[in-house]
Amino acid sequence: MNAIGVFRAKAGCLGAVALMCTFAAAALASPAGDECRKDICNGAVSSCMRADQALNPLARTAAEKQAYCATFFNGCMTRSISADQPWYSPEQLTRFLQCPP
Repeated sequence: MNAIGVFRAKAGCLGAVALMCTFAAAALASPAGDECRKDICNGAVSSCMRADQALNPLARTAAEKQAYCATFFNGCMTRSISADQPWYSPEQLTRFLQCPP
C-alpha cells in the first residue's frame, strides 16, 4: 500500500471513530431528532435493499436480505453507524449529524 493509501485508511478510521464518539455523546434524543434520524435510517435500509447482495452469505434469499438490511435501521437509530457501508453515503452521514439531539 502506498503512502496515500495508508493516509486514506488512517483518515477513514479516524473519521469513523469521531463519528461513533459523536453518536455516543448524543445518547439522549428529542422527538424531532428521532424523526430526522428515522428518515435517514429508512433511506439506508432502502439503499441496502437495492444493493446487489448476491455474494453476501447473510442475504442470499429475499427474506434473509430483508432481515440483513433491517439490522442497519436498528443500528442507525441507536447511532451505531459505520461509515464503511455503501448505503451510508457521506451525505447521509452529514445529514445525520445535523439532526437535532
